[in-house]
Amino acid sequence: MENKIKRDTALINLVSDFECKFEQGEIGYMDEKVFLQLLEYYEDEYLFEKALEVVEIAIEQYKYRSDFYIIKSRILLNLNKINDCLSSLEIAENIAPFEREINIIKARAYAIKKQFNKAHAILDDLRFGATKSDNVEILIAESFIYEHMKDYNAMYDALSQAVLIESKNEEAMERVWISAELSRRYEDSVELHKSIIEKDPYNYQAWYNLGHGYNCIWEYEKAIDALEYSFIVNPDFESAYLDCADTCLQIRNYEKALEIYIEANNKFGPNNELMVNIAHCYIYMNKIGIAKQWLLKAIKIDSFNDEAFFLLGECYSKDNVWYNAINAYHKAIDLENRREEYYLGLAKAYLAVEDYNKATINFQMATQTGPEDTLYWREYICFLTKLGLLDEAIQVLDEADEHTYGADLIYCKAVVLYLMKEKAECMELLEEALMENYDQHELMFDVAPELKLDKDIIAMIKYFAEDEDNL
Repeated sequence: MENKIKRDTALINLVSDFECKFEQGEIGYMDEKVFLQLLEYYEDEYLFEKALEVVEIAIEQYKYRSDFYIIKSRILLNLNKINDCLSSLEIAENIAPFEREINIIKARAYAIKKQFNKAHAILDDLRFGATKSDNVEILIAESFIYEHMKDYNAMYDALSQAVLIESKNEEAMERVWISAELSRRYEDSVELHKSIIEKDPYNYQAWYNLGHGYNCIWEYEKAIDALEYSFIVNPDFESAYLDCADTCLQIRNYEKALEIYIEANNKFGPNNELMVNIAHCYIYMNKIGIAKQWLLKAIKIDSFNDEAFFLLGECYSKDNVWYNAINAYHKAIDLENRREEYYLGLAKAYLAVEDYNKATINFQMATQTGPEDTLYWREYICFLTKLGLLDEAIQVLDEADEHTYGADLIYCKAVVLYLMKEKAECMELLEEALMENYDQHELMFDVAPELKLDKDIIAMIKYFAEDEDNL
């Protein structure tokens, strides 16, 4: 889980100034506090290769500062360069033999090397004389060992202890949610974070984790409230805005999602990804003209945003401006050719202008790119069926069977068999489909409206409708 926090302007300027001097090869002697600020920034942004370059320069200037060797070891650990990490720790230990963080990182390194007994032994030694803060760091390291052992329950237990001791520890709060996901202990996580909030109501990470916990037990309204509290408490916490808006989309509260995205864009933007999210909300709300304006702004900021071009294509499709839609879909596919929904949009646009050959090609591309999703097979089969290409539709249904399964495809096959005068087989499949998913039966009438006139089909649907009412 990468939690995005808005950065201080002074720090951003410091980083920009350093990178400019670095590119020009003009880095002179720098205060160690500046190095520490730069390293904290790069680590927080997960830019470990860049952090490694900076710490090497720091070590050149401050050869006997154990802090920089420890930071280097931590960076190497994150880069999974375990032997180099242990070598760096050895140097740090020679300089500062009693520095506890050296052994914490060493335990993590041995966990990655699957030397679990060695890792546990190091932590057991550290427990003697440990302060409350030390114990939190030991528990976090212990959770790291359990994670590599794939003992996710033990991982969660260690981290829940850590956050109950020190709920302000950012790493522990981030990792306790990861462990809740891995162990699927969502309800435990909800209760844990509620107890933290009772003692510390302004803990934005606790509200954030609580929101995710509610999401996983389908308490979406409570999730939205918790995630909203998270960014109210910490207005610079970008992840909370985004996740809260995403949850609003899940329950189709487009107005609330839009409000949050606009607030985030005003605070953190202009940001082309947020603009695309804003446009998406306007599309859901059927405000196509405003959606297009936001998409064009996003494209102006980043002309390589494939999703912006795709949604622009969707807007033109809704306005029936088909050739503009085709152009936008093509641009999206040129930028990203592994998104099945892009091919489906293009196929439908070609269908609208009666270019059936190009429609066929793109329906095929959609099914090849997303073969596990029944939607793309269904759309392709419905297209062929409406054109009267029933043998081809059967072939595609057989191919779909090799990749996926769904009631919608059973309904499609029932329709095709009905049109091929194979009514007995059609009725068998219809019964199977109605048992599987009654709610999808309307799609048959979209493909072949004449089925509404068949008394046997209507009678069977009514029979299953009564069963649905009795549940």
